[in-house]
Amino acid sequence: MIGRVFLIAAFMGLAFPAAAAARPLDPLLEGFDDACAYSDALATLLQSSYAFARKEGTLSMPAGYEAMFGPPSVKPENEYLQVTLPVVDGTWRGVPVKEIEVYITALESGFIYHAVLFQPDALKAAEAAFKQRGIAAQKKLAAQDDSGFGWDTGFAIIDGAPRYQCDLST
Repeated sequence: MIGRVFLIAAFMGLAFPAAAAARPLDPLLEGFDDACAYSDALATLLQSSYAFARKEGTLSMPAGYEAMFGPPSVKPENEYLQVTLPVVDGTWRGVPVKEIEVYITALESGFIYHAVLFQPDALKAAEAAFKQRGIAAQKKLAAQDDSGFGWDTGFAIIDGAPRYQCDLST
């Protein structure tokens, strides 16, 4: 009898709590897909990732997002440092996010590249959510680029990884 009650309770979802739903990163990433406008929280996170990568400081996770990120990593790649901020079960505009990627140089420079990488199996969803937004944002960003540096933004697939990127290098 206990076995049947347990089986019925499990079937009805009473014995085990439902799996936690992915949490949205939308407030943190607000504006990122609109000509690379960074929220204060994202700007602080990225600035602290530079100090962390250069071993000059610690990573500052925005309040309320601490559990959404796994341990960061820093890997030298040619003359750059690649900072990876893995995302644990988060979404942006409903698309599952794998990580936030930051490329910087080992020393201070005008090189600024950030990308939100989506889960590879979410390619179609990412393209549907971000391709047209990226085209509109690129036009807006180009109009703001008075210096002629050729800033770039938009949806891309690099090495099979769908991403939304901002390259504001000077």
